Amino acid sequence: MYKYDIGIVIVNYNVRYFLEQCLYSVRKALKPNLKVEVWVVDNASVDGSVSLLQSNFPDIHLIANEKNVGFSAANNQAIRMMDSKYVLLLNPDTILEEDTLDLCYRFMEQKPEAGAMGVRMIDGAGNFLPESKRKVPDLWNSFCKLTYLSDIFPKSKTFSGYNLGYLPEMETHQIEVLCGAFMFMRKETLDKSGLLDEAFFMYGEDIDLSYRILQAGYQVWYYPETSIIHYKGESTKKGSINYVKTFYGAMQIYVNKHYGQGNARIFKNIITVGIYLRAVLSAIFKIIKELVRPILDFVLLFAALYGIKMFWASFYFQNPDYYTDTSIAYVLAAYSAVWIFVLWILGHYDDKTKVGSTIKMVLSGTLVILTAYALLPEAWRSSRAIILLGTIAAFMVALLTGFILKWLKGNNSSHQGIDGNIAIVAQKEKGIKLKEIISSAVSFVHEFYFFAPANVAKDTFYTNDVQALPEIVRTLKIKEVVYSSEDMSMKEIMQSMSAIGAGISFKIGGDDALSIIGSSSKHHQGAFYTMDMKYAINEGASLRLKRILDIFFAVLAIVLFPILYFLTGFRQKVFSNAIAVLLGDATWIGYGGDLSDYNFLPLLPKAIIPYATVDKVLHYGADHHKTKNTEYAREYYILKDVTLLVRYFYKMGD
Repeated sequence: MYKYDIGIVIVNYNVRYFLEQCLYSVRKALKPNLKVEVWVVDNASVDGSVSLLQSNFPDIHLIANEKNVGFSAANNQAIRMMDSKYVLLLNPDTILEEDTLDLCYRFMEQKPEAGAMGVRMIDGAGNFLPESKRKVPDLWNSFCKLTYLSDIFPKSKTFSGYNLGYLPEMETHQIEVLCGAFMFMRKETLDKSGLLDEAFFMYGEDIDLSYRILQAGYQVWYYPETSIIHYKGESTKKGSINYVKTFYGAMQIYVNKHYGQGNARIFKNIITVGIYLRAVLSAIFKIIKELVRPILDFVLLFAALYGIKMFWASFYFQNPDYYTDTSIAYVLAAYSAVWIFVLWILGHYDDKTKVGSTIKMVLSGTLVILTAYALLPEAWRSSRAIILLGTIAAFMVALLTGFILKWLKGNNSSHQGIDGNIAIVAQKEKGIKLKEIISSAVSFVHEFYFFAPANVAKDTFYTNDVQALPEIVRTLKIKEVVYSSEDMSMKEIMQSMSAIGAGISFKIGGDDALSIIGSSSKHHQGAFYTMDMKYAINEGASLRLKRILDIFFAVLAIVLFPILYFLTGFRQKVFSNAIAVLLGDATWIGYGGDLSDYNFLPLLPKAIIPYATVDKVLHYGADHHKTKNTEYAREYYILKDVTLLVRYFYKMGD
């Protein structure tokens, strides 16, 4: 006899805000007739997740690992300690409907032959996620998946076998493979099939477990009578090279495990080739995606500079061939490279940047070029006029490609600002709170419109009610809809998202959380707005500049090691510290104190010179390290590191 009806396991890794909303949705899904235990296994998060859980969710069972042990091992830790009839593996970047747990429990009770079940999943934009129902990989459906045929023919029985795209989305079906984001299973089934295979660090473990459940004689079901939101790609960034490596590595483990004997070896070899090919293509596409705009800017800027050169030769020197037989082409290419590099370093290619910021970045590039110009030999100099006219060209090119990219994306929301209007669906008090959170997180919003949830009395505060949103969202030029989960059920929110359709960004807030979470599509990492403190160290430009500075001083320390060895009091660690910084395992300036003094701050490598201890004081107060670490992260700028390294160079061997 089990003590609980359902045991929920959530493995968390640095997704504090999504975890918070997930747990609130779990809390709302609890019913009096169900006894539920909730376990959260934290894989050494450094974003303050553990503190949040301890203060806001004291009723859950928490396992705080000191290192990231992986998804499978973390789930197994909790499952072994559970005493529940059913086990639900749940991702932290999911939100349940209020009836999800109850309906799943009832379904499984009615089907004793069922060992596991999954539900209908939608992404943050309200789109159905095809991985809600899948088939065990075989030669043909794997080939279709790896060659994108299943994407080209998503409803074809011939080509869409991997995700069973030919099965109706809103019908209950017996399937073969569930998604690890939501796996509702009998405990007795896991006792027979075994727990998650810990050889899978992340990805692939859900296919492996589903396959073993089938081998144990149980059925696997897809049940669309209830839905969940799955904000894809939170615990790992799906566009990263690390994701490609981890995902396809997991697929290789699965193939080696299940297709390594007899005639299956042919299938294994074919799939292995396909996996490596897909991994290589994914990595290439990732690199191309990141480089296409800087390369385009370089080509356009070089062409503009070449045109300026021709104009200047004809206009000023009265000789179109003035620069013939010179190295002007190489010089212009170098100018273009400097401007693009500075734009990249300072964050122009991160998210949207304001016109004023772009001007400053271009001028910074011009300053670098003019400084280098003075040091060049006469044969390599062009003309200061070309540099000054090139400054204007660089600014125009940066703006032009930015506008083109904006037009192609069609989705204009970002953390810097929202190029459109926002609709907030909430009761008056909560609506004002959500507006404050958004206003504190973004630099500009065109207009806020407030919509009344269902069954809320008419008030001049509201533009209209939620039922009218699908019809007037285009008229009001609304780019983002924010729902209050305190004033609408998750089922109502999901229905509203589906009714509005594609092209709009959706976010959800409420339940006393000071954050609003959402995602524009399954292909993008989820986003959130929060009233938490903003940290300059967390900006892309700051991290790049800091890394370049670290590398520069590391190389300098290695070259000047004999001198530094003497000046630092004969400390050999100057050299090993420089190597660690060069490899990215350490940073010259960073946080200090105990882990609790900075685990709530943006992640940095271990510091050689802790910012919190550079000041000479007789006694550190109780919160000294925490305060100084926060100050460093919040007010970071590159000259701070330069100044500290010059002043405290003798600490480089600490």
